[in-house]
Amino acid sequence: MSDFERTPTDAPITPADFAPLDRSQRPSRRWRPLAILTAVALLLTLAAAWFVLTGRPLTVEVTPASAQIELSGGLALKLGSHYLLRPGEYRLAARAEGYHPSETTVVIGNDTPPRVELTLVPLPGQLAISSQPAGAEVLLDGEARGTTPLQIDGVEGGEHTLIVHAPRYLSREAVIAVTGFGERDEIEWQLEPAWGEVRLETTPAGAEVRVAGAVRGVTPLTTELLQPGEEVTLKLHGYKQWRQTIAIEAGEQLTLPNIPLEPADGLVQVSSSPSGAAVTVNGRFAGNTPLELELSPEVRHELTLFLEGYRSAVRRLEVSSGVEQNLHVPLEAQLGRLRLSVTPAEAEVRIDGTRQPSSGTLELPARPHRLEVSAPGYRTHDQTVTPRPGVEQALRIGLVSEAEARRASRPERITSPGGQTLLLMEPGGTFTLGSSRREPGRRANETLREVQLQRAFYLADKPVTNDQFRRFRATHSSSHAERRTLDTNPQPVVQVTWEDAARYCNWLSREEGLTPFYTESNGRITGHNASANGYRLPTEAEWEWAARTTPQGDERLTYPWGEGYPPTRVSGNFADQSAAPIIGTGLTDYNDGFAVSSPVGRFAANARGLYDMGGNVAEWVHDWYGIGSSATASAVVDPLGPASGEFRVIRGSSWRHSQLTELRLSFRDYGKEARDDVGFRVARYAD
Repeated sequence: MSDFERTPTDAPITPADFAPLDRSQRPSRRWRPLAILTAVALLLTLAAAWFVLTGRPLTVEVTPASAQIELSGGLALKLGSHYLLRPGEYRLAARAEGYHPSETTVVIGNDTPPRVELTLVPLPGQLAISSQPAGAEVLLDGEARGTTPLQIDGVEGGEHTLIVHAPRYLSREAVIAVTGFGERDEIEWQLEPAWGEVRLETTPAGAEVRVAGAVRGVTPLTTELLQPGEEVTLKLHGYKQWRQTIAIEAGEQLTLPNIPLEPADGLVQVSSSPSGAAVTVNGRFAGNTPLELELSPEVRHELTLFLEGYRSAVRRLEVSSGVEQNLHVPLEAQLGRLRLSVTPAEAEVRIDGTRQPSSGTLELPARPHRLEVSAPGYRTHDQTVTPRPGVEQALRIGLVSEAEARRASRPERITSPGGQTLLLMEPGGTFTLGSSRREPGRRANETLREVQLQRAFYLADKPVTNDQFRRFRATHSSSHAERRTLDTNPQPVVQVTWEDAARYCNWLSREEGLTPFYTESNGRITGHNASANGYRLPTEAEWEWAARTTPQGDERLTYPWGEGYPPTRVSGNFADQSAAPIIGTGLTDYNDGFAVSSPVGRFAANARGLYDMGGNVAEWVHDWYGIGSSATASAVVDPLGPASGEFRVIRGSSWRHSQLTELRLSFRDYGKEARDDVGFRVARYAD
């Protein structure tokens, strides 16, 4: 029977009391070291695997290779020659002895280049220079750096040109190599003397020796001379000065033969009354009084004095060595007679600055005299007169008014500060502008008008060129037409407005110190000053008079070449066969050699010496544009055109013109914008 079966069925079951175990009786849990190491290794392996899988490789190359590299800013793993980095920003620094440290920022991302190159810059070096003698001037690469002994800091490594020179020594020059990298190089040079020695002896001895003006001692003397030679002067009282440039080489020792000194001349102070007489000594011209003469001693000399209007005077004398004496010679006048007749009667007469009667007979020495005759409102008359002995001369002088003298003194041509040649124009009389209604090609704006040009004026013989205009505005370009340039220096300036031309005239005036003709305000031309003497544009009346009339006054031209259309000879730059591809038409059977504008003055001048008054470029003139009336009873004097307007007048034909209407000298155009066939020439009033 089992134990269960032996348990009485009636035995009671009772619960047992629970009592917790005492803490000391609990079983202890122990950590095993191997397990811990295994766990740590596993974690490190996982972290390393994660870093390798998620890091970015970066190769760093630094020149020089010996440089120390420091990478900071985050976790970086160096693997051989490269680094493994997590994305982010890092500071890369490199240092090496003899180089400037360098630092840069590297940003690691998905598109970061796998390579960074860093080149360190070598430190400059120091150059210490000394010389014998000290105090020599030092030039390094052509720059003065001081005098020896000298230390120059911050000299870059490599080759440099060094020059050292000192007074009285030969300069030394060489190409030197500087180490750099913070190192100190030393150079010591011995300069070679640039002199030789010369031995000087004189008879008699004791002469003062000067070299280049500085006293060196007395003879006999050995002294230094710089190569290739210096001037040596020997002086001894009572003897003539000896002076000579002695050639010598550096290091040479030279002994000159004994130098015999010659006895000094006697000194004579020669004067005359009046002064200015020519003096000859023994027949040789010596100068004019007052005069200092050096004459050989113990010899008889003959002095002759000449002065126009006076009798010649002869003096004979001997002088002693080193002795000074005075000789005064009064001259005897030879008189001539001068009979004066002066108008106006109130005029003042002066001869050699002394006032004389305005009429009557004067006795004057027979030599040149300055005669001045003056009176208020008249131009002073100034001339030289020379009376002749025994002859009476009659002299009539009539003064001319200032106005008459001014007209007579006007130069035929002048030159402007811009280089233009301007010719004098003296119109006078009445002139008819415009053209007859019966003239072929006439336009309605060519109304016949009578004008009178009383003021003489100067007019440029050629239009202003690109070169001349660019002296005023350096940036100007005349551009081109259909790929053919208009911008060479001798071509006429174009692409300028009327105001550009007026401002150029004012610039010329200011350059010459003249009153500007045009008034300006805030960069705009606001008017003109008709009384100003400055440069300006010619008026329309002046332009047409200069273009159409001849000096003889017997011809009034229709075309630049004379009469008859078309031109039968090459007489200007018009729209010819070569210009047809640009403008679509041109003169048939005519070729002037230029498709666009030509250099100014390439064709014959007109009767007044003016070039390009027809063809090449049309020209801005002064006047506002308007259509004048022919009903005026009297001629308008020196017209300046309408007082105001919208457009300015353009006169003359250009390289774009070929039609009968345009080539006539009476053709009038107008505008306000710049064009590629419109330029200008300058003018100014003569008075």
